[in-house]
Amino acid sequence: MKLYVNRKFSAAHHLPRHVGACRNLHGHTWKVEVWLKGEVNTNGMLVDFGEVKAIIDLFDHSNLNDTFENPTAENLALYFHQKIPFCIKVRVWESENCYAEMAS
Repeated sequence: MKLYVNRKFSAAHHLPRHVGACRNLHGHTWKVEVWLKGEVNTNGMLVDFGEVKAIIDLFDHSNLNDTFENPTAENLALYFHQKIPFCIKVRVWESENCYAEMAS
């Protein structure tokens, strides 16, 4: 079975290792796309969509620097890929034109 989840959240961050403007505190409306693949369980599900959404929603209206030392789109993609069960690919959109992707 394959599933797809698309979720948005708003959060602030700054990139302490960056030499440009993103070194300063600023915010984004992030978009996270998650692809999942696996076997359906006895409840007839691969995973509850609510479980995936809850992992993403942990960061809504937060300062990402409170959780990540260097909260780049790349590091967020790696985090979601590791934390979301059955995840085979994740895209983290920092803007409508830029994303980081992690796939297994």
